[in-house]
Amino acid sequence: MSRSKSALRSALVASLIAAVITPIAGSEAATAALPTGFQEQVVFSGLSQPTNIEFAPDGRIFVAEKGGKIKVFDNLADPTPDVFADLSVAVHNQWDRGLLGLALAPNFPTDPSVYVLYTYDAKLGQTAPVYNDVCADANGGACVVSARLSRLTAAGNQMTGTEQPLISDWCQQYPSHSIGDLKFGADGALYVSGGDGASFNVVDYGQLGSPANPCGDPANEGGALRSQDVLTTADPTGLNGSILRLDPNTGAALPTNPLAASADANARRIVAHGLRNPFRMTVRPGTNEIWAGDVGWNTWEEIDRVVTPTTGPTNFGWPCYEGNARQSGYDSADRPLCENLYAGAGQSAPYYTYNHGAKVVAGESCPSGGSSISGLAFAPTTGGSYPAGYAGALFFSDYSRNCIWAMMPGAGGLPDPANIITFDGGASGPADLQMGPGGELYYVSLGSNQIRRIRYYPNNQPPVAAFTATPTSGSSPLAVSFNAGTSSDADPADAGLLKYAWDFTNDGTTDSTAVTANFTYATAGTYTAKLTVTDTAGATNSKTVTITAGNDAPTAFIDTPAATATWAAGDTIAFSGHATDPQQGALPASALSWQVILHHCITPDNCHEHPMNTFTGVAGGSITAPDHEYPSYVEFKLTATDSGGLTSTSSISVQPKTVNLAFTSSPAGLQLTVGSATKTTPFSLTVIQGSTNSVSAPTPQSQGSTSYSFTSWSDAGAQTHVITAPATATTYTATYTGSAPACGDAYGYTCSAGPRTFVPADQTVLTLKGDDAFQQVALPFPMVFYGQTYSSAWIDTNGVLSFTAPNGSSWNHGAIPSAPAANKPNASVYPFWSDLDVDASASVRTQLSGSAPDRQFVVEWRNVRFWDNANARVSFETVLSENGDVAVAWKDIDTLATEQGSASTVGIENAAGTVALQYSLNQPTLRSGNGVLFHPPSGPPPPTGGTLTGKVSASGSGAALPGTRIALSPGTATAVTGADGTYRIDGLAAGTYAVTATAPGGQVATGNAVLTGSGGATLNLGVPLQDSFGYTATPGARSFIRADQTVLSLTGDDYYQQVTLPFPVKFYGTTYTTAWVDTNGVVTFVQPTGSAWNHSAIPSAAASNKANAAIYPFWEDLNIDASASVRTAVTGSAPNRQFVIEWRNAQFFEDTTARASFEVVFSENGDIAVAWADVDGTTFEQGSSATIGIENASGTVALQYSLNQPVIRNGTGVLFHPPA
Repeated sequence: MSRSKSALRSALVASLIAAVITPIAGSEAATAALPTGFQEQVVFSGLSQPTNIEFAPDGRIFVAEKGGKIKVFDNLADPTPDVFADLSVAVHNQWDRGLLGLALAPNFPTDPSVYVLYTYDAKLGQTAPVYNDVCADANGGACVVSARLSRLTAAGNQMTGTEQPLISDWCQQYPSHSIGDLKFGADGALYVSGGDGASFNVVDYGQLGSPANPCGDPANEGGALRSQDVLTTADPTGLNGSILRLDPNTGAALPTNPLAASADANARRIVAHGLRNPFRMTVRPGTNEIWAGDVGWNTWEEIDRVVTPTTGPTNFGWPCYEGNARQSGYDSADRPLCENLYAGAGQSAPYYTYNHGAKVVAGESCPSGGSSISGLAFAPTTGGSYPAGYAGALFFSDYSRNCIWAMMPGAGGLPDPANIITFDGGASGPADLQMGPGGELYYVSLGSNQIRRIRYYPNNQPPVAAFTATPTSGSSPLAVSFNAGTSSDADPADAGLLKYAWDFTNDGTTDSTAVTANFTYATAGTYTAKLTVTDTAGATNSKTVTITAGNDAPTAFIDTPAATATWAAGDTIAFSGHATDPQQGALPASALSWQVILHHCITPDNCHEHPMNTFTGVAGGSITAPDHEYPSYVEFKLTATDSGGLTSTSSISVQPKTVNLAFTSSPAGLQLTVGSATKTTPFSLTVIQGSTNSVSAPTPQSQGSTSYSFTSWSDAGAQTHVITAPATATTYTATYTGSAPACGDAYGYTCSAGPRTFVPADQTVLTLKGDDAFQQVALPFPMVFYGQTYSSAWIDTNGVLSFTAPNGSSWNHGAIPSAPAANKPNASVYPFWSDLDVDASASVRTQLSGSAPDRQFVVEWRNVRFWDNANARVSFETVLSENGDVAVAWKDIDTLATEQGSASTVGIENAAGTVALQYSLNQPTLRSGNGVLFHPPSGPPPPTGGTLTGKVSASGSGAALPGTRIALSPGTATAVTGADGTYRIDGLAAGTYAVTATAPGGQVATGNAVLTGSGGATLNLGVPLQDSFGYTATPGARSFIRADQTVLSLTGDDYYQQVTLPFPVKFYGTTYTTAWVDTNGVVTFVQPTGSAWNHSAIPSAAASNKANAAIYPFWEDLNIDASASVRTAVTGSAPNRQFVIEWRNAQFFEDTTARASFEVVFSENGDIAVAWADVDGTTFEQGSSATIGIENASGTVALQYSLNQPVIRNGTGVLFHPPA
């Protein structure tokens, strides 16, 4: 079976009613969509809202349940757990609150300590229980609680003694972002995470509630800003939104913590803060690095990395930042703590982010929209049971999307955000990830009340037993029909050949071997029917179901509310119901239980669930309708259980009353913030009547050349305030006053904005196409830009023109100036920097007009599409003038805010990323027929500091190394070498710099440079491109030899073919006469065990889908379709023959519009060369997701020329030369 390249979405089902707990060893979770060879299996089922799993060294498994119970299984085959501890009286289990964190002492059970982290059912200073898990208006902020970290002591499978609280803190006004996770580091420290406890509906800085600010925070320092509390010293520090590093014996800070000298005990504990909801975290194996998943508001999910917990503390910026950008709701509120961060007080960027509106992996079927990162776990670097490519990978999950991904290891073994694969596209409400015995991934399925395992089978996969039984209960004698037609096996060889064995009474006797069967249970009783399925290799899988004869299930009826009922936030909703049973008649209230669930939707058909309340043993009651974003609705579920344990569930959904609120500004076209989002006026929103909504009028704002300051709201509210949605449509208007600001930067550039004639570029259409691609062009005249003269430029599909070689396409726009980084250029003009796509209806074009010395070079992006909105398009241009002027202009802009610039940057920036003139950032002020002229200063330019130049070459050969990253320390200045291996960094202060050059293959050279004043320095570096066997690599210009003699029969996706070599080839000391050619750009001298679709760093051990003794001219996920071929040719005569293998016009799986040609040339003298042709500006084609190099048969030695670096160009190649 070929590997799965897409994921299947499963519906989120948060089943909250406990059933009989059953271990199902090897039972398949049939909805899982996994890579070839992997199966998802249910290990334990019937739990009640499991939240956390921990594996003890002695083989026991501890599972925490949200309501407060901790259960322990003796092993993975234990059918019945013991209740280790029941903390339900102390635990507040409502909404997202509950028992969420669990950890065992590292040397458990020698140290019998079990650590728990939970929401405490009382405010600080009170004693639980106060609410008994029932609070009528929890998300209205009426149920203020706290949280507790405690240590329990194990004696066998039971807790002994009393709970030992270590910390009581974390004031929480709202029922989400409660408490988080527990992990032990390699240093023996106990790490603890907790959320901010703030509102998830409105901007919350402590102004909410009645009475307001029940946590007692200073003004402008409450709510979400509690996550920045360690920055304020006037009041005691709280622990919300932070990660702690503790002595596990006492709960006190360790003496090596970064703030160990503080007089504040809580401040001493904190090693990271500025987090919203770090619900789950993990420790990178062999380190003390903390990797936390921070659940975002409505835009970004984050993976945050605390590299060294003993330095810092690390501030990740929430609520002032979400993802890499300012959080617009809190930015608009102008709170002092955020303004200090915006002024440069310092925060750390996330390691990785993904947008709620985007796929994590392009083309996957995991949904976008609702998002909540819910688990992280590292695969072991050695000794695991998964293929070698997963060694050190970071698995992460999303509860809302029901998916698990693997961030595969890159350079230095760190997870590579550019190399993420969809691992489990059909997970069921993953709430925690954990690596278990054998290095296998386990996850807690809150969606199905199960613990699941993902197991790898390198050879034959077992079948999946599945069947229906109709009916499963009823009066005796009970005739039941069984059908196993949905059983399956992933191996094609087993199709139609599975064998079935039915045991209808679980007595060890096979009662039938047919696919379908009938059986009559003559005697009343409870029976277990079992199906065992066997494949052609003898692998088996079983499934059971309970049959009850002599008893009929009850029927549950919901009397109120009616299906037509509607509600406004704050309304009281009464509910009632009853149940009848054929044997018992009317069931008593004690047989009834209720679940109240809020469905939070991104669109009306894309929802996830928040459990609000549970009620047991009652026929009815009431709740307060939630204050929540729209779309959302409330579901009531009634479950009736008869005396025989049979159940019936009925549910009804009630919809909210809504109202349209309109927002406008005077003048129109400015931006206003409602909740977490900032939009351009006029706009309207549909909200729930009675809901609270924070509104803010950002100030100042620019429109064209005018700056506007906020004056007043039409409802007389403050600049930032909260409105309660009325029952009738209402318009809210923010009034501004304007003034004309100056436009210039520190270098001396000035700008003038206004009407500007758009100059079409109709001379040359570039080959630049697709998403995230760039192309180098020669400039028709030298261009002076920020005092430097340039002769070429790189044009990016994402609306950027850069005078220095980019390090990846610039898809992620941001504020300027900023230091150079991956996917972020400098020395650039940004006419419309956004996430754009040059599709078949778009083009990038150039034109030269005029005559020297008054020539103009026009670069036009025509009709380009927005990546996140296929219906939005825009045209714009950059005009470079020979006198140094730079102009940008726009056309074809309609009324969409995105086309008007609400998600783009416009401006210019110097090469060092230290000076910029930012005309617009995320402001919808761009109009057709307008533009901006950037004019350089007259006279001598102001001093810009020193300049470091140099060239990076391969040691020995002296060949230039393009694409080498240059990094300076101290400081953040970086550069990337151009095609000739040269680099330049401007604007450096005087001093001594340590310079590190990292080649595309990861090889490193270092040196020191000394700069004095505004002078310059030159540092040339030689990078050793040689492996331990003695092979050397020489990159450079290389003729491409077309292989036009033989066309192989090798076609399709993920296939390989054996070929006979025309002469013996000696490779890493071994002589070979045959080779296997793979569609995915690999030639190997040993027979593969599968096609090598998943490229990675080399060297690495051989594994399924990854051979060794290989040459990797362009190892990527490729497809040889009808427009492509793999071909061979022999040239020359002995002893100087060459054997050429050419992949011609191969298609990329990730981007079917991208293609590339490349080849391997074997020479009779032992040389091996690789070369490339037909490469355009697409970063895929330039190698941004490919491995290039050679590797020995044991996977222990390799010479990696490039890994995921866009350094491939037409007419170039690499010669690998063996040792003498």
